[in-house]
Amino acid sequence: MRRKIPPITALLCFETAARTESFTQAAQMLNLSQSALGRQIQSLEAQVGQTLFHRVRQRVSLTDAGQMLLGELSPQLEALEATFYRLRTRDNPDGALNIGTYPTLGSRWLMPRLAGLAQTQPRLTVNTITYLNNAGVDAGVVDLAIVQGDPPWPGFRVDFLMSESLIAVAAPSLLSAPAQDPFDLLHFPALLHRTRPLSWDIWFRDQGTELPAPPTGPLFSQFEMLIDAACYGHGIAILPEILVRRELDTGQLHRVHPHVSHPASAYYLLTPQAKVGINRIEKTRSWLLAQGSETS
Repeated sequence: MRRKIPPITALLCFETAARTESFTQAAQMLNLSQSALGRQIQSLEAQVGQTLFHRVRQRVSLTDAGQMLLGELSPQLEALEATFYRLRTRDNPDGALNIGTYPTLGSRWLMPRLAGLAQTQPRLTVNTITYLNNAGVDAGVVDLAIVQGDPPWPGFRVDFLMSESLIAVAAPSLLSAPAQDPFDLLHFPALLHRTRPLSWDIWFRDQGTELPAPPTGPLFSQFEMLIDAACYGHGIAILPEILVRRELDTGQLHRVHPHVSHPASAYYLLTPQAKVGINRIEKTRSWLLAQGSETS
């Protein structure tokens, strides 16, 4: 039975023109003449029996029928594109792979381990894509992404990567000996992270107590700067232990209270659903999960 579907060229012409609201720009993007693109859209309008565009001077806009078609068509074209991407790259060990991560986690946890990945997949080029918060994770850009938080993440396959340990640290010059009472730490400035403002609350609550008031001190948007501030003696920080192991080993920082908090939220590895099953992504996913298991 023959399917009653317009030619894919006509559908692509319509979708591109609808997104750009310009036949001229759409024709340039598709490497067609403007007249050729216009004929494709006229043919599509004839087949569906509806006017899809209002044409006013040099601009075009969608009719109600065009809006309906665009809403239905775009997700299907994206799904079709993803299908052919998976088919084309499924068993290809060559090429590039984009791993998304936070900047400090990428430099301090991921980067030292990537040499090991190169030994298992020598023909693979790994690019790192960084974001400051989970809203920056783009399924169209990353092949795998490391995030901290709580599921779910719609549109992604989610794997537990590793747990998180929060500790209180400071430079020895600021506080030479660990405190036994957590409230003694509040006599010093609290170094705070913009996307993790509740770290102090979580650390205190985990000991069965509450902060008497929100901690006060400098606010940072990146962990790297916050860690530097702690090393220079600007205050006390509640930080993921995984990010400060280097400073703990060198003595630039030390733990200023014995308590270690293990929050419910953890690190997870995300795979865009459209990219599940691609050989090099699956192999890298397995390798990363093994690294996380060794870290936890």
